[in-house]
Amino acid sequence: MSESPSPSPSPTSRSPQPDRTVAAPSAPSLSAPGPTPRQFAFDLDIDAPRDAVWRALVDPREIERWFAPDATVEPRLGGRLTWRWRDLHTWVCTIETWQPGEHLRLRYDSAVDDGAGSKKPLMMDFVLAARGSITTLRLVHAGFGPEADFRQEYDGISRGWPVELHSLKLYLERHRGQNRVATWFTQPTHLAPDASWARLVGPQGLAGAAGIEVLRPGAPFALRTPDGDEFRGTALVCSAREFTGVVDNLHGAWLRVSVETFTGASVLWFWLATYGEDPALTRAREGRLRRFLADLFPATGGVAR
Repeated sequence: MSESPSPSPSPTSRSPQPDRTVAAPSAPSLSAPGPTPRQFAFDLDIDAPRDAVWRALVDPREIERWFAPDATVEPRLGGRLTWRWRDLHTWVCTIETWQPGEHLRLRYDSAVDDGAGSKKPLMMDFVLAARGSITTLRLVHAGFGPEADFRQEYDGISRGWPVELHSLKLYLERHRGQNRVATWFTQPTHLAPDASWARLVGPQGLAGAAGIEVLRPGAPFALRTPDGDEFRGTALVCSAREFTGVVDNLHGAWLRVSVETFTGASVLWFWLATYGEDPALTRAREGRLRRFLADLFPATGGVAR
């Protein structure tokens, strides 16, 4: 998931619901076949009906409101579910379990050879359970073997899924039924990942950004670009070279900034998803943000001026 866009409880008028990240060694009913138990598990409570959460997982229009900008789904056992991020990444899965409102299992080929001319499979299970007005979504992403080639894939999904699922939570709890306008782009940098992040949050970068990667869920933040674009709100998921938050001065927009290694190089990812904003305002802001980051990370890799 490092090729795709990564959150904590979204702030609402209610107290935030807990989330639980577990490196689960055993979940027999959900585990992918194979000798290794290594898998990533994540539980999230969402204040939305179970059928609304199910639709957000399997309806293409709903998926595009919180996850991939383009999605197609063949809603049946054996059908395909495809997520696309323009020409950067396409994720094609086969539906192995289809129990509406309860359980979706997806299988896809990893990047690791199986020694027989194919790729080793990975499984994703999405299991829903209702408790009053709350739906608990449990994700188990399983099948990661001991091979070194699995390391980057596992690290990517373990960083990415908490962010993506909190995007789902934000959509369902605050923007359900609304289309989003997603500003997202990448900015290559010749600097190492840590150095790239340091420049982004340093004096030449986003004002107010120092230390945003260690904010706790619900902590306030206030960022400002040199062009005057402001982002004020509350933090969601923050970790090394990663910040995600809800932008309250943009009507509960979704902001994610991260620096990752992509095809062997450092890449800065920028996401801003707005709901209910005039698309013209969003596009104009995107132009300013692109110029700001291009100036901050010149193509030559030299010091930004």
